[in-house]
Amino acid sequence: MKRSLMVLTALVCSSVSLAATVAEVKKKGVLVLGTDPTFAPFEFKGPDGTVQGFDIDIARAVAKDLGVRLEIRAVGFGALMPQAVTSGRVDMAMSGITITAERAKVVAFSAPYYRSAQVFIVRGGNPGKFAWPADVKGKVVGVQANTTGQFVADEVLKPKGATLKAYDDFAAGLADVRAGRIAALVGDAPTVADLKKRLPGQFAQAGADLAAEDYGMVFARGSDLAAAANRTLARMKADGSYQALLNKWIVQK
Repeated sequence: MKRSLMVLTALVCSSVSLAATVAEVKKKGVLVLGTDPTFAPFEFKGPDGTVQGFDIDIARAVAKDLGVRLEIRAVGFGALMPQAVTSGRVDMAMSGITITAERAKVVAFSAPYYRSAQVFIVRGGNPGKFAWPADVKGKVVGVQANTTGQFVADEVLKPKGATLKAYDDFAAGLADVRAGRIAALVGDAPTVADLKKRLPGQFAQAGADLAAEDYGMVFARGSDLAAAANRTLARMKADGSYQALLNKWIVQK
């Protein structure tokens, strides 16, 4: 996502991972998934209040292959990565979490399960005529705090003269885009597609991609659940069920 992790050396040294094992999960009969359900179409609350989405269905497949039920715990991203994972509060985390070398110092990742990109979200019709990389100097660009989008924007956009505005709440950034208070908001490509579907005409994508990134399932370091998740992912890609989920949640008809 979107989602970045600011890890200090002290945190790396002091984190104690309580790594749930496959045997422990099977014994208790439940796989506990931590997710921040604010990132459609990957995880979000449906009209009935249940958490659903692309990530959720993959997690259900992992639980099914283990022979256990999936329990979903809604956790704010700041608490999810890495504390909820390393403390053992959850067995795994999925929330559009980008695989980075920094994060891999404190958690274990599955193989990549989705390739995304950081893009610019603008008002429908792009009345401000925002473009990248041609048109960023002097523009106010929104980012979600503590995300890979913010990290990339700090590295790439600020030196080119952009003013960055950080939001704890992605929806607040979207509101400012819609109101014309900022020129663009950095977000994930699938988010733009979902916004276009749910809110026709209100938002669009502008300019070239800012950066590409891979999402991974997250586990405590030392847990054999990561290998189990990789087996499920390989099975799904082989039997067509992975593509079926892409078609269900992400591929635009």
